[in-house]
Amino acid sequence: MSDKSKKTFWPYGILLSIIAVIIACVATIVVSLDYPVEMDNFNLEKYQKVDSDINEIMKNQKEFEKRFDVKILTKNIDLNKENKIDIKISKKLSNLENPKFEILLTRPDTNAHNVDLNATYSDEILTTKSFTPNLIGRWQIMLKLADKNSTGFYKFELFAR
Repeated sequence: MSDKSKKTFWPYGILLSIIAVIIACVATIVVSLDYPVEMDNFNLEKYQKVDSDINEIMKNQKEFEKRFDVKILTKNIDLNKENKIDIKISKKLSNLENPKFEILLTRPDTNAHNVDLNATYSDEILTTKSFTPNLIGRWQIMLKLADKNSTGFYKFELFAR
């Protein structure tokens, strides 16, 4: 028998690998067109501002945590019913003023369902006005608290059932 009858298949393997990479690239592009990038607004600011001021934001967060303790009291929300969220904001020092606040209800995967929640602060409890979630699953509360000297950002996870 001669060596000429022996076949090699490695060129086919290389060709199949190149075709697989091209198919994977096309699939990635198709999927990314269906799921656009959403702006992350954890700090309730534009990305560029957060990026340029991140050291100051982190310093303010630590300072705020020395002054206040923040804890969510509401763990779940009811689907298609009116809900209120209670958040306890305890002062660690007696001479502190009440913090100013911004509160946002959002879905973690999109900004399409964002709701600016109005709230009232009384007896160390921040209570939102009524809202009605219309989608089952995960929701997030984004909270920005500020006093004269510091600012704190908090994110709480809720589940609508």
